[in-house]
Amino acid sequence: MSKKVKIIIALASGFVFAMLMMSAAIYFGYSKAYSTNVDELTVRILGIPIYEVTKEGTGYSGKTMGIYMGVVCFVGMIFGIFVEEVVGIIRKKS
Repeated sequence: MSKKVKIIIALASGFVFAMLMMSAAIYFGYSKAYSTNVDELTVRILGIPIYEVTKEGTGYSGKTMGIYMGVVCFVGMIFGIFVEEVVGIIRKKS
């Protein structure tokens, strides 16, 4: 497989991983908000605020913190490239 294809796959995998991680964090943020009945809750990943959950009446609504979600996706994509390189090095040694 060519190097370009490997990099594209690594970037896509990192992006999907970051999106799944943010989805899980937001889900657990809503769960925590409902269980503790707080007025406002900031969902964070590695200390980075990605989502704001706010109480509206009896339910909750949320809004994204777009720039920070982009940062988390970028970190996930960099992580994907890192993993691809490490796997490539290990395969060359075998």
